[in-house]
Amino acid sequence: MERSLAVIGAGVFGASLARHCARAGWRVTLVEQVAPGHARAASGDESRLIRCSHGDDEWHTSLARRAWQLWHEIDPRLVAPAGVAWFARREDGWEAASERTLRAQGIPCERVDPATLFPACRDGDLAFTLFEPEAGILRAREATRELTRQAVAEGAELVLARARPDGAAAVLDSGRRLEADHVVWTCGGWLPGLFPGLVDDVRITQQDVFYFGAGASWRTPGVPGWVDYDGAAYGLGDLDGRGVKVAPDVEGPPIDPETARRVPLARHERLAREYLAHRFPALAAAPLVGTRTCHYEITPDTRFVVAPHPDHDGVVWLVGGSSGHGFKHGPALAERLEGWLTGTTAPDPRLGLGTRDAHSGLRTAGSITPER
Repeated sequence: MERSLAVIGAGVFGASLARHCARAGWRVTLVEQVAPGHARAASGDESRLIRCSHGDDEWHTSLARRAWQLWHEIDPRLVAPAGVAWFARREDGWEAASERTLRAQGIPCERVDPATLFPACRDGDLAFTLFEPEAGILRAREATRELTRQAVAEGAELVLARARPDGAAAVLDSGRRLEADHVVWTCGGWLPGLFPGLVDDVRITQQDVFYFGAGASWRTPGVPGWVDYDGAAYGLGDLDGRGVKVAPDVEGPPIDPETARRVPLARHERLAREYLAHRFPALAAAPLVGTRTCHYEITPDTRFVVAPHPDHDGVVWLVGGSSGHGFKHGPALAERLEGWLTGTTAPDPRLGLGTRDAHSGLRTAGSITPER
């Protein structure tokens, strides 16, 4: 029997689910209010790190590894095989826990001298550097569009329109009413406004990314991606000529994804430059050649929201709270979500609605506070 699915939002979660279910024979309608990978979407930036390290969290580690495999199947050109380096400031921190978990799951990793990876790197404050050689960089905007293209090629209908919930249905701004066996809302930063009272603890915050001009020795692939967990920063070399990417990962101020002026904050640029001066001093005076204002949808425990609406008997599902790491898991999460929709497997209670304890273990918030 053919199943029907309406997916509202063509970001990485929604487009992954539409593609997966269309390939599995579902009748799929995918709704996007602007265009896949548009400038205001959390899925809209040019690049994302694809890595498996998640501390001692075995579930996210294995899910990320499956997503890594799927991205290469979706289109290997989307993945720049650069590897990802982890700057460990402690012997017993996130990186050591990640190393144990990676080795237990057979995922390649090694401790290296960062001087072998970067043209110049100050490492006097590091206990060690952990390297994931099979990790890399995903061309994020292109990936979102490619997921959507493949979903349509498999028979999904793409509708460009705004939608609002109406009972178990979605009503488009044209007046069209979408009803299906399952209606899944994957609306990113718009989810709390559409479902007040259910996902109010998902915070939408401004996160700024900076690109600095550098010479050919900083080109990626070549230079890997990097994460400084306790330093609350991450980045990569010059991918596709955009410049060296530096992203302070402190939690930014609240932002309205619909109306906000996407202008980077001066203090975020200051943090980025301070980090360059600290870790890559050769780039301390590098010119700023580009910026990007994105947003996170952050849950208190940094885990996703993937749960049925309590009022619609499993027909309506809410999916969001990507917390900055949705691309590391999107295609693999779609596989699992299909089983949860059909009842083949039980949904993970850790991703449910309701109050969660605060815990930053899945993002690089580190020890630097937003007020710095």
